This record gives sequence, structure tokens and C-alpha cells, in this order.
Amino acid sequence: MNTAFMKHLLMAVALTGMAASLPAMARPDDITENPQIEAFKKLDVNKDGVLSVKEAGKDSLFNTTHFAKADLNKSGTLDQQEYMDYKSAEQNKEVERIADDSVITASIKAAILKEEGFKGLQISVETHRGVVLLSGFVDAQAQVSTAERLASETTGVISVKNSLIVKR
Repeated sequence: MNTAFMKHLLMAVALTGMAASLPAMARPDDITENPQIEAFKKLDVNKDGVLSVKEAGKDSLFNTTHFAKADLNKSGTLDQQEYMDYKSAEQNKEVERIADDSVITASIKAAILKEEGFKGLQISVETHRGVVLLSGFVDAQAQVSTAERLASETTGVISVKNSLIVKR
């Protein structure tokens, strides 16, 4: 290969690599705001940059108690940061609760499937805030008691509602 061709080839490769490493140019229409900022702006009806109790109350999370907890500087209003911090913390709690409930449900189902004499798929297990609902059909009354015992022995369970029915 001739030297001039090699120089052009190397230049093309270098320029291509540089172009690939540059950030993509975004148009203003392509950029979206944080959903919480958008929600704050919608709630801020009078556009004063803070939320009153009445404005924040349009968000189902912000009843009077939650508003008071979120109002860290005790100004009687929520600025954007107070709103976003509190809302994020509460959403994180909800995600953790759902994850905890899922772990409880999976643990109970695993325990039932391991138990001899059970057809585990005939038992439905649902968990909400640590309260477990057992439903479905089993072959014997002893299985009703065993399933309830297995559920109540599971870490994180607050109570068990046993709606299992013995097939006749």
C-alpha cells in the first residue's frame, strides 16, 4: 500500500473513533424533566415555586401528616427539594415493602412445595404488608393446618388468613 493511502485510512479511522466518542446532540424536545419535577410544577398552581398544603394535597401522598413531615424547614410550604426528597423516600419504602412481600410469598411457596403430601400448585399464597392469604384446595384438614403453620413460621409474616378448603 502506498503511504498517502495509509495516512488517509488512519485519519478516517481516527475521525470515526472520535465521532463515536462524542456525546449525541439532543434536541430540546428530546429532553424530558424528572417526573417529580414535572409533578411539582403541575401542583404549583400559583407558580410561586412552593406548594401550599392545599396544592400539595392534590398529590394523594401528601395528606396533612405527610405534608408536615416533608416540610423540614417548618415554613408551611414545600419547596421543590422537600417535595422530591419526601416523595422519593416514600416511594422507596413502597418498593422495599413490595420486595419484602414478594420474598415472603416465595418463601412460603417453597416451604409448601418441600412439604410431603402437598400439591403446592393448588395453594395460592398472596402477601400484602406481611399479611398472608392462603387460598385454594387441599386433600385433608391436616394440610390446612400445616400450610398455616408453614406460613406463620416464615420471617416477616405478621398474620395469616387461611382460606384453604378441603376437597370432598
